[in-house]
Amino acid sequence: MGTTFDLSGTKLEPEKKEAVETFCSALLEASEQPIKSINLYGSAAREDYRPGASDINLLIVMDPINVSTLKNTLDPVFKARRHRIAPFFITPDNLRNSLDVFPIKFLSIKESYRLLWGEDILAGLEIHRDHLRWRCEQETRNLRMRLVRHYIMGGGQNLSQMMGRNVIGFVENLRVAVSLIRDGLPSREDVVDAAADAFGFEAEVLQKVLALHYRENFLPNEECELLYDQYMELVDKVAQAVDEID
Repeated sequence: MGTTFDLSGTKLEPEKKEAVETFCSALLEASEQPIKSINLYGSAAREDYRPGASDINLLIVMDPINVSTLKNTLDPVFKARRHRIAPFFITPDNLRNSLDVFPIKFLSIKESYRLLWGEDILAGLEIHRDHLRWRCEQETRNLRMRLVRHYIMGGGQNLSQMMGRNVIGFVENLRVAVSLIRDGLPSREDVVDAAADAFGFEAEVLQKVLALHYRENFLPNEECELLYDQYMELVDKVAQAVDEID
């Protein structure tokens, strides 16, 4: 097709850039032109991309989305998955109508994305503060319940895996929670300290849980159980604080 996709300035390896370009070209050729927009988002569009570990997230806005149009994407998607390319397909209407249900997700996408092809649909999206506050509280309280359930149903085992698996989503919620009481989203590098200051918890607790996610730390059972208890208390404190935000 001769279409170019600007991936300059990203931290993607050369072979990954080529894979993204190949995928986008194949998708446009196979889709019979229902695609409105292709956007790179997530860590691949930011500085925290980790070669070999991070997915390459692409938001693909197309209309219509049905079995016929999806069938045309199967071959390009299958080939792209070996390169950790993770496409997210959505129609323009579903995108606009999902902002109140998934405000944190789309705020994160909108915060750092790169338009690769088509119309810049994300630029005009407005995400309301009250939707963010409600969703932030819901996600935080849900994590607290899952932590309790995991301990009971798992017999107190695999605590480090449970904490490490969920902490990145919690930290994203914390960025939003901080922004609700202060101007702007804190950076991902500063969010732990900013949230600890805003909500009055020990930053060291959350840093230890993050180390479990990145497999930078191994804790004996007794220490892991103590951290699990501290983490549940921290999550509960944040949920209560978010509930009280005007």
